[in-house]
Amino acid sequence: ILDNTSVEIPVTDTTLNQERPRTDGEYVVWQARQADGNWDIWVKNLNDASAAIAVTNTVTDDEKNPVVEWPWVVFQRKDISQVDVPWQLIAKNLLTDTESAIDTTTQDQLDPSIQQQRVVWQDHRDVGPGEIYFKDLNTGSVKRITTQSAGQYYPVIENQWIVWADNRDLQ
Repeated sequence: ILDNTSVEIPVTDTTLNQERPRTDGEYVVWQARQADGNWDIWVKNLNDASAAIAVTNTVTDDEKNPVVEWPWVVFQRKDISQVDVPWQLIAKNLLTDTESAIDTTTQDQLDPSIQQQRVVWQDHRDVGPGEIYFKDLNTGSVKRITTQSAGQYYPVIENQWIVWADNRDLQ
């Protein structure tokens, strides 16, 4: 907490890896290594003493790179039994306990960002090493944001802005 108390709040006590935490200011999500070797997603409310809860609990899939904006958690999912299967983005509504694919494609969907129920991500369905896509979770509309043959990576959405790393002018 960035105030005068500066008290650390433990969110998990497992000895296995806990990685890639993200917060919306009230909830924190992260990817957690499980005893069976796969990755699942966990969430904890930072404003109360309740225990962390599993967002996912799968033995056949890895789930990684979560982002949160209550009640939504968006993350990458991949079947661990198939090496060449792409990462797909999943949106889970924690109020309704329902999940759905962000967008169906046969290529990787990576590095989501969420704000105001809008999601952006890097998508490999088009020519080049990645384009940025956008989805409005309220309307379901999906839109391609970039159209460059060079790669675009690590998008972030904030208010009316979408920013990303871009290698179109590398020398």
